Amino acid sequence: MKLSGLLLLLVCVCIPVSAEFNPLAYEDTEPPIASMTKDFFYPAYFKEADGLTFRNIRREIVFRLEFISGIRPEPRYMNCFKMQKRIARALIRYAEAGKKLVLRRLDDELLFKENSPLGEYLRPMPIPPTNRCSYKSAGDLSGDGMIYCAYHGPLYDSACYQKHWSLFEAEKPFLTAFDFVELLIFLPALLILPITWLIMRKILEKKR
Repeated sequence: MKLSGLLLLLVCVCIPVSAEFNPLAYEDTEPPIASMTKDFFYPAYFKEADGLTFRNIRREIVFRLEFISGIRPEPRYMNCFKMQKRIARALIRYAEAGKKLVLRRLDDELLFKENSPLGEYLRPMPIPPTNRCSYKSAGDLSGDGMIYCAYHGPLYDSACYQKHWSLFEAEKPFLTAFDFVELLIFLPALLILPITWLIMRKILEKKR
């Protein structure tokens, strides 16, 4: 009797109890975009990629060399942005279907749970592009809200991003690895222009 009781206790402890999925929780809105933290406006991926490190500068140079050679590499965050566009389209289809439940926010559970009300509009079941992608929302998705990835951030070309562009730009550093490589590329031209001007000036002075 004691043995069977012990086994029952072990089974109850070892089997994880999953919390019930509550769709009604998605009728609540997230805080407005203007009140979000700095990590929202300048996400972790770009903090890592923008730093003035040898690795980042080398990656920017390699990217440009590949582009010139015709390889046309796609930035790593683009798969995440494609996923966000897919989620946005699913939300539009859901709203057009006239469902009673209004989805005002989202998270990974709403996207990846099998019994999610959004599931039929996302088929086939989506898979996060990287293991660091985690999808959330800011504001009210039925109005002025925005989908974003906790690692890569929101879509740059969305109307909501453009509306709050100044808040995003305010968190970016003055000089990034991208900017540094651009300066390296155009620096010779910037140096040649004043030298050319001096030469032309000397030639014109001699002609006088």
